[in-house]
Amino acid sequence: MNTPMLLEAIMLLCFGVAWPIATMKMLRTGQAEGKRLGFMMMIWTGYMAGAVSKIVAAETPDISLAPVFWLYLLNSVTVGFNGWLQWHLPRRARQAKRLAAPTSRASAPLMRAVLR
Repeated sequence: MNTPMLLEAIMLLCFGVAWPIATMKMLRTGQAEGKRLGFMMMIWTGYMAGAVSKIVAAETPDISLAPVFWLYLLNSVTVGFNGWLQWHLPRRARQAKRLAAPTSRASAPLMRAVLR
């Protein structure tokens, strides 16, 4: 492994540690706040472009698939899951809120009578 590839691997490892931590926090709290889905998709696209660049480079003679390819792939999967949570958790929260709300105005007097 040459020096540029080693530095690239260190960068991917450092960034790669942050995503599982963020994912675990979202799973623990059930909230996906602080990041936008568009931002996550941009990062995911960057990781996928890095992975594809390693595949393209491996197509040339005398070059095998770079070890950092697997770091790009792992990070893109983690960011993809994080992005899915960004999309899923707010939908689940809206659905829970909708189910907790009274269904119609007609039930409001009945609800008041029951609560008295």
